[in-house]
Amino acid sequence: MSSDFVWAIKNGDLEQVKDIIEKKAVNVNEEVQGRPLILYAADYGQTDVIEYLISAGADVNTKDKFGITAILAAIWEGHKECVKLLLEKGAKKDGVAPDGKTYLDSTENTEIRQLLLA
Repeated sequence: MSSDFVWAIKNGDLEQVKDIIEKKAVNVNEEVQGRPLILYAADYGQTDVIEYLISAGADVNTKDKFGITAILAAIWEGHKECVKLLLEKGAKKDGVAPDGKTYLDSTENTEIRQLLLA
């Protein structure tokens, strides 16, 4: 998997992401450097890319080599819209971060906390 592909995910270049996945028949659950593609999108707040990856079959609850999920990455980075989307698509909100904190305890963002409590 090329760094150009990861760069497109991080930057929210949905057309390039779609093009690469569709033309190269990329498995959307594939890992790059120990991280599932959906985690890169969650890290950078790319809701359109997350939505596309899920529609293409990405597992919303997959974990990276450290046990981090897409929703936890979005929580840590304060990406409220990503958290909301991931919850709507079935992400588990009762997880535990690698440091032992619950997802709720992993953020001080009031809006994200409300989403996790809903």
